[in-house]
Amino acid sequence: MDVMADAVELRSITSDDFTAVIGLARALPEWFNQEGIRQITVDVERQPGAVAVANGDVIGFITWTFDGQSSGEIGWIAVDAGRHRGGIGRRMLSLAEDRLRDSGVIDLFVETLGDSVDYEPYERTRSFYRAVGFRDFKRAKTDNPGMPESLTLHKTLAPSEPA
Repeated sequence: MDVMADAVELRSITSDDFTAVIGLARALPEWFNQEGIRQITVDVERQPGAVAVANGDVIGFITWTFDGQSSGEIGWIAVDAGRHRGGIGRRMLSLAEDRLRDSGVIDLFVETLGDSVDYEPYERTRSFYRAVGFRDFKRAKTDNPGMPESLTLHKTLAPSEPA
């Protein structure tokens, strides 16, 4: 495990974290445009999630949804740009997978910018998801100028082990 990631505490998101989460998203304009930030502002209050905290500062966040049956979706995930590739995103995703698995989720999805858009930050995003076991599931052209192609990725979660 990466030493940088080890020094980071993961905990459930609370309303006290909302301002820091939005601030972090605003500090990552390569990934979050104004529409994305507007949607995060709404979703962070409604979706379960977690934050990564170092020295009292929120340096990462993840949210997810659950359909009440067997499917879940990663809503948003972000890590402070200076801490990319330090294992924090993997740890947050693992926590989300554990929580979703405990709720009965088998099929986990995430939607991101598709490969047809040549944009390096999202090449790294897709590489991250693929490296942690997600596989391409569906591509769709959209009328959203911020996401002209949507790529949905899928990962099968193994059932929780009985206690």
